[in-house]
Order: sequence, then structure tokens, then C-alpha cells
Amino acid sequence: MMKTLTLIALFILCLVAVQPVLAQQDSLSKNTVAATTKTYSESEKITYLIQCIRTMKGATFIRNGSEHSCQEAADHLKAKWEKHASKIKSAEDFITHLASKSSSSGEAYKIRYPDGREEPTAEVLYQALEQLK
Repeated sequence: MMKTLTLIALFILCLVAVQPVLAQQDSLSKNTVAATTKTYSESEKITYLIQCIRTMKGATFIRNGSEHSCQEAADHLKAKWEKHASKIKSAEDFITHLASKSSSSGEAYKIRYPDGREEPTAEVLYQALEQLK
């Protein structure tokens, strides 16, 4: 019993001694991340947005009333971007002109989550774009 209490006391002392060091390292790592934040090209941002759609788990992409996998949606958005790349100057252009609605019907694209909630794809992509800033 005494040996167990001694080990617990040593463990607590180690935690108390290490805590300030961990806090300092955490602060340094946050500063390092802030100092090395990358500026992304518009092409990299668009690629990121397409990848966000591609990797959504359990979600369904709705285009012109039809359901598609997120893989299919990402392929579709990539193809639209490749076809119209000369007209798209920014990630915001990509969202507004290519990734938010059907060019044939004008109907908004939507994402349906596993819980049944639906959200316009444009909103999802603008939120993802904010993650890069």
C-alpha cells in the first residue's frame, strides 16, 4: 500500500513539474503555426474545396433532384472547373459560378447529411474556404 501511495505521489509531482513546460511548448507551437501559415493559390483553394466534397462521409450530393455520392459530386465539380477554368479567377468564383447550382436547370446543389439535414453546397464550400484563412 505504501509503495502504491509513493508511486502516485511521484506521478503527481511529475505532472506538477511538467505542466509549465507543456504550457510553454503549447504556446510556442501555436506561435510557430501562426508564423508559418501558408498562403494558398486560388487553384489550391479550389482543389481543397473539391477534396472537401470528395471526402464527406455519409453525405449525399443532390443535383437536379438526383442523388449522387460525394465522389461523383467531386468528379462533376472538377470537370466543370476544368471546362471553365479560364473564366474562374478565384475560389469564390468557383463556388458562385460552378459549384452552387446547375448550369442547365439553375437549381441549387445541396448536401444531405446522414442525419437528414440539407444544406446548400455553396454554404458548405464557403465554410470550408474559411478554414484556409
